[in-house]
Amino acid sequence: MKIKLIDVDNRLNIKFDKTEGIYKWSDDNAYPQLIKSLIGSSVTAKNCVDINSKYIYGKGFSNVRKDALVNKRGLTLNKLFRQASREFSEQNNLFFHINYNALYQITSVELIPCSDARIGKSDSTGYSGKIVVYNNWDRSKAKKVDKKDFELFDIFNPNPLVIEAQVEAAGGWSKFKGQILHITADFNDIYSLSDGDSVLRDMNTEYMASVFKEAGLTRGNYGTRIFITKPFNNDYERNDFEGTIQDMLGVESTNGVLILEADKESDNLDDQFIIKNLESDFDDKRVEYTETSSAKKIRKAFGVPAILIEDNDNSIFGNSGELIIQAKKLHWEAKEEERANITEAFQTIFSRWHEPINPENDWTITPILTLENNAVSN
Repeated sequence: MKIKLIDVDNRLNIKFDKTEGIYKWSDDNAYPQLIKSLIGSSVTAKNCVDINSKYIYGKGFSNVRKDALVNKRGLTLNKLFRQASREFSEQNNLFFHINYNALYQITSVELIPCSDARIGKSDSTGYSGKIVVYNNWDRSKAKKVDKKDFELFDIFNPNPLVIEAQVEAAGGWSKFKGQILHITADFNDIYSLSDGDSVLRDMNTEYMASVFKEAGLTRGNYGTRIFITKPFNNDYERNDFEGTIQDMLGVESTNGVLILEADKESDNLDDQFIIKNLESDFDDKRVEYTETSSAKKIRKAFGVPAILIEDNDNSIFGNSGELIIQAKKLHWEAKEEERANITEAFQTIFSRWHEPINPENDWTITPILTLENNAVSN
């Protein structure tokens, strides 16, 4: 995997691109893709995102219809919530694509990946009325950005008069593409930065540490044996000896074998056949501190307590599990703002749903913790 790290100063730049008509998400307009790649390559970051997503989602919304589908792809409301929890934990942004019927009721909702969505041109008041969706902002599928493949969507506004005007501008309901609701962790920014933004290099360092260890084990001298033999009389003897070594050590092990043929015979038996182990210059301890310090910084950036992610006995079983119970409770509380942010978006969307999906309008999330032996209370 090749990962390109953008400069720390440049990653924060959000500038309007007149050619493409969008606000670029970093100088190369590929910030979400960078975040996704780095998180995917860092075991600590991936675990942090998994945990944070779990603590946002809990066990899903308690009072919604379990069988109601929210789009043509067959997603239920809670499955959409699970998707949103994961995307928000990774990117701190969400883009919901929303479609209406002629009664101005919402009939479908899909989550657009942050990698595909960009904010369009703003007016004199700073309001951007369009979002552009395209699947090649990072130029991974083609070398050039092709504007003819852009899809333009109106910003979410459920006002029937606004929707009607947008429908007329599109040329009728059959051509109306719907709206997009953009949710951010920081409403003061056009795009919110990921929780992993401050540890971009640490995520990459964790990945490179694995590359270094793999190179040391597979391409270094680790486990290599040297066989020094007397001169062979012919190629048949030489090939026969190599075959014997292969049978003795196994096919996979023979990659770590070096056969040296002496220039001449000797009367000393010890000089006729010698087996030596070639010392390796690979030292796992050289990267242990780097991995540990990087993992610690990544956990802090994502706000995940070490006890929830480390697997050593002292972390997990300290005080008969009481520490981990308390850590779970604290982390559940720490994710309250994220849950509220997403819940408000779902309430905004599904309070306008074309059929009853949550009749009581109760968007309570079932907590990840349950009352067990009076040890944990919600």
